Amino acid sequence: MNSQKWLDVLERKIGKIAIPNLMRYIIFGNAIVYVIGLVIPLFPYYLIMDPEEVLHGQVWRLITFIFVPGMGGILPTLLSLFCYYWIGGALERTWGTFKFNFFYWVGVIAIDIVLFIAHFMGESVPIFVHQAGYLSQSMFLALATMYPDVQVLLMFIIPLKAKYMGYFSAALLLYEFIVGALIIKLLILASMVGYMIFLGPELFGRIRAKIRREQYERKMTQGPIGGFSRKPQDYGAAGRAAYRETKKSPQQGKVITGVAFHHCTVCGITELDDPNMTFRYCSQCNGNYEYCENHIHNHQHIQ
Repeated sequence: MNSQKWLDVLERKIGKIAIPNLMRYIIFGNAIVYVIGLVIPLFPYYLIMDPEEVLHGQVWRLITFIFVPGMGGILPTLLSLFCYYWIGGALERTWGTFKFNFFYWVGVIAIDIVLFIAHFMGESVPIFVHQAGYLSQSMFLALATMYPDVQVLLMFIIPLKAKYMGYFSAALLLYEFIVGALIIKLLILASMVGYMIFLGPELFGRIRAKIRREQYERKMTQGPIGGFSRKPQDYGAAGRAAYRETKKSPQQGKVITGVAFHHCTVCGITELDDPNMTFRYCSQCNGNYEYCENHIHNHQHIQ
């Protein structure tokens, strides 16, 4: 059972407990804590996740750390809160309320767990580390993975495709993971749990599909088979249908096998990966773009 199917089962059972517009409340809480922190600088430190204090009864810290913003300047903080409010809303509209709640709360629980592990190992989180910061970054990476060609404004000025900002964010995370202390490594891994559950299989599928396409293109440039060009761009819907009827090569006198005739534009899955998968073309995309049943209703239309 893949992640989407077991999440659908879980949603049917406990979906009612999901919080609609979750990011609205989280961002509002961040704003309140930021304002209070300007007046009472020590206030945010009573909310951060501190395993030692939790063991002494301050159990609210297991959750309240998500309301502690990075205590920078007013303008950068406002821009950051607005961006993550927009990102969270976009993810909730894409996945639905329950799945977005699951994505976020599984990250919160994972952070709690690794901070307890670090505590018992004698490690502690430096005060300047934004405990929920990496979780917010994982939200942006999720959005960039699903909608790589969406235009976003860097600092509300410079238009960039989400995928380029995603590459930069991923590279920054990787750098921090490599050079950071053990507690930083644990925080990054914990914050990425939701991303790996929702998008890990798709990301690995894209990588595999890219490798398959490159291998296929190398084969197709070696010469004609059955009167057809080996260039992949020559195979439209009609071409693939005709090619299926002529799989027996007159030159070689044997049946050609191992060639996929369907492939999802988003995740790259083919009928060779899953013989039971259904593929359909999108009438709203400009061109012959094919999608699997998981992405026919969940993709950005290509114009």
